[in-house]
Amino acid sequence: MKRTHWILYFVALPWNVLVAWPVVLLVRALWGEDLRWETPPPYDRKKGGGGGPCLTCRIRENSFPVTKGTFPKGWYVHKASGRPWGGTTLGHGIFYGPYGRKGKNDWTETQAHEHVHVEQGEVAMLRSFVVGLSTGVVLLSLGHPIAGTMMFLTLWTIGYLLMGIAGWVTAVLRGEEAYWGSTHEESARAQDSNLRG
Repeated sequence: MKRTHWILYFVALPWNVLVAWPVVLLVRALWGEDLRWETPPPYDRKKGGGGGPCLTCRIRENSFPVTKGTFPKGWYVHKASGRPWGGTTLGHGIFYGPYGRKGKNDWTETQAHEHVHVEQGEVAMLRSFVVGLSTGVVLLSLGHPIAGTMMFLTLWTIGYLLMGIAGWVTAVLRGEEAYWGSTHEESARAQDSNLRG
């Protein structure tokens, strides 16, 4: 990891500490295995990579989320294929389905895909940091230090969430399915197809 990548960790810190890492730890505690920090390979046009190291785990095969059944049982099973999802990214935290990640030295297509989402999350958090800081400074200069601080912290913290909601709403407004039509999912799939050939 490059030394400058710590800047991206800093701007993603509120989301990672409040959401990403606790959710990964909760999934690991309830249904998971193989908790570890996962560092992607250096970026390569043909192999992918990129995004910072992430706290990751894998959901156990035949555990509650991936066992077929009526919701909430089987909540991590893809309806169309009946197979578990490959993985879910929440900033610098990822939890994989039972088949989304192999050994430490094997890099799967799912891992490459999820690390595209890590990069997207880093962009969203940097944008929300800059917008939040700018808003906070304006309010501070107008004599509202508490409002300025609260706006900065709020906008900074919810950057990743805003990225997701904006992508889903935009997809629906275009007449597409919210998840599959969202620009961040379309982008990750497009980059996956480039890697596959």
